[in-house]
Amino acid sequence: MRKAQLIARMMIARDEWELLVNHVGSIRVGIGGVSGHWSAKNIVAHVMTREQHLADRLAEIARGEIRRPCETWEAFDAFLEEYGFPDFDSPLISADAANELVYEKYKNAAMNELAADELNAFAALLTGVRALSEEQINDLNLGPRIKHVTVDHYRHHMADIRKRFKRTLLRQP
Repeated sequence: MRKAQLIARMMIARDEWELLVNHVGSIRVGIGGVSGHWSAKNIVAHVMTREQHLADRLAEIARGEIRRPCETWEAFDAFLEEYGFPDFDSPLISADAANELVYEKYKNAAMNELAADELNAFAALLTGVRALSEEQINDLNLGPRIKHVTVDHYRHHMADIRKRFKRTLLRQP
């Protein structure tokens, strides 16, 4: 996939994501059972940390740095302390366990703060994609990972939100 196509898909999916989260509204955002025990607010925190994690990795690549995934618990704990979320690339922890760490950290956070942080994480991710050349994206096979963390991730959780609140979202032209 070409870089321009990837960015276009990210933006379209992003618009749909933001529209649906806004439709949930502040009254229902904390209601659990959207995805397992998670609420829409918990999902926003989850999405935010995944976006920020990848944005950080893309920024490192743009600077010519490659950070290896945490291979020891000491390194993992240091990463968690520094970034505020787990190293999702680390083989030390399962996706479910990493997600639960995010849930525990952000379960009592205010939705307006999470929404602002998530907007910033997406902006950083978009900046990271734009900073890389098309060759870097293709050579490092980043396109599928970026699409997974944005387009696919939004759509997966949007389906959960729609099902829980029985809301449909018409596609915008």
